[in-house]
Amino acid sequence: MSVPAGETAIIHAASTSDIDEQAALLRGWNQTYEQISAGRFNGSFLETQIDCVQLFREVTSNSLQQTGALPEGTIAVGAPLSLHGSATFCGRSCNGQQLHVFSGKDQFEFFSPRGLDIVGFVLDESDLRSALTHDELEDVMPSLAIPHLRFADIAALNRMRSIFLDVCEILAEPDASARDRVRLSSMSRDLIAAIVSGLAHGYGDRFDVPQARRALIVRDARDLISEWSQDLKGIADLCRELGVSRRALQQSFQDTLGVKPSVYMRAVRMNGARRAIKTESSVAEAATLWGFWHFGRFARDYNMMFGELPSEAFRRYHGVAEQAHR
Repeated sequence: MSVPAGETAIIHAASTSDIDEQAALLRGWNQTYEQISAGRFNGSFLETQIDCVQLFREVTSNSLQQTGALPEGTIAVGAPLSLHGSATFCGRSCNGQQLHVFSGKDQFEFFSPRGLDIVGFVLDESDLRSALTHDELEDVMPSLAIPHLRFADIAALNRMRSIFLDVCEILAEPDASARDRVRLSSMSRDLIAAIVSGLAHGYGDRFDVPQARRALIVRDARDLISEWSQDLKGIADLCRELGVSRRALQQSFQDTLGVKPSVYMRAVRMNGARRAIKTESSVAEAATLWGFWHFGRFARDYNMMFGELPSEAFRRYHGVAEQAHR
């Protein structure tokens, strides 16, 4: 069932009735499962790869003691979809509202309850480093040195869960456009951004921007975003270019414009897609061009922002019926 090296955007799935087979499904994790609760075991596993990010989902029926260790230089984070009952991770009680950092120099130990359903994200340390701001590199990376249970903002945790499910929904589509390289690149960018948002929560809060400088930061940020146009970069890129922390950037945008920088950047992309609908041959092409890979969500967000569906705008601009991706 293991995914061949370099294979991307293909979903692989398996089901087992043996805990040793289940433990072996995660490639390179060197883990062992011991069944704690009585009853026949049933487990399932799903895995895919989007560029540099490996995604997996594991469901187990019985309470287990899970121990394991990951290869050096690998970062692995889990976000439970369902976790009820008595559970501990690396000696700390967990209730499904925390992130599970499996990677680090020591072994992890997870006493999981019946009916565990967890999604996970695995990437190289170097890829995570490239997505962090300078201040986050100093704070976040050392904090990942050992496996641990990690508090996360609930919005960031839910974002990790939802983007996993969205990616799997798209990859299950029979349409070949689900594996378009530009679309996959946008998925990868958003996946890494979601992981960073979860891991970086609470770091950089010590940075405070003087009132007089906030408007200047926003002005320079808007100039950069305009200059980048369709070169779809993220918040970390913006912070590095401006030499500010993620917290400082957010503080400046909130104070000056009343919105988060991520909301502003998404609005710029949405407006870019609106203009692209006038010239591209389909709504899907316009959306993909501006980094929107979940077409159903794009249609809903577009309708909310502009008061019409993108398919309606396409028909108006082109005078033809566009039935796809309404």
